[in-house]
Amino acid sequence: MKAMLLGAVLATAGVGAAAQVVSGALQASHDSDSFNEQKQTLAYRGAAGWGLSAGALRYTAPAWSENGTTLAATYKQADAARQIDASAGVARIAQHDHATATLNYMQAWLPGTSLGVSAERDFINSERGIQAGLNYNTVMGVLDHAFTDRFNVGAAAGCSFFTNDNQRPILRTRWNYLIDDQVGLNAYLKTRSYRNTRPGQAEYFSPSHLNEASLGLSLRFAMGSVMNVSASVDGGQQRIDGDSQGIWSLAVGLASRRGSPVEWMVGVEATNTASLFTVRADSYRYTSAVARISVPF
Repeated sequence: MKAMLLGAVLATAGVGAAAQVVSGALQASHDSDSFNEQKQTLAYRGAAGWGLSAGALRYTAPAWSENGTTLAATYKQADAARQIDASAGVARIAQHDHATATLNYMQAWLPGTSLGVSAERDFINSERGIQAGLNYNTVMGVLDHAFTDRFNVGAAAGCSFFTNDNQRPILRTRWNYLIDDQVGLNAYLKTRSYRNTRPGQAEYFSPSHLNEASLGLSLRFAMGSVMNVSASVDGGQQRIDGDSQGIWSLAVGLASRRGSPVEWMVGVEATNTASLFTVRADSYRYTSAVARISVPF
């Protein structure tokens, strides 16, 4: 789930829905629990939006490692009124087979207002979660509303259901104000709040309550006709079961201009925000990198 954080900053590359596409992606991450994740994915998408992806996984920690594979059917559609990005498949790791699925659906209902749903099923990619074969299922309703041409608010509310009988109601918001359209400079406030019905799970981070808020700046601009540049930086406070600490995150991405014959992107992200899959929150650090290339034909 941490990988999803890169999406907001690196949403600068995309291939037209009318094209057939072959794509490849590499993703790697490291955290201060000495937990490492590597993913390699090869995918095909047809002109109608349907496709297939296959991938290899590797997870390592001190004196431990596991390799895995993934296979999924995919579907993607995007136009002015509707965006759909979905997948359904299987993953095998540590002698466990997992059904996996994602759905991100947004529909414009009124001028400036979109409603949707985001759903995900996957295995818990921590060392103990992988060994135990645990899964989670998350379903969230999503709202995005533009109050003016410069000010919009997004919110997502829902719940995660874990296969060890824990539940996690969650609320996320992002308040965004466009400062300068020329360089895509925005100021934003983002918040996250959740609780666990069975806190203290050994396989993943599960405090009784977590609340956090951060203020930040983001920008996105074209560097000539060659590439798009995007970046964000923010800082704030995270409160976990009564204890408070400062949090920060930053991300930088480069991507080809939309419509380029071969489309690509690279990005890096770093944060100290406690993630789902760490086993502790104090002095936590997480760094990830991603690279993707898409060749239409």
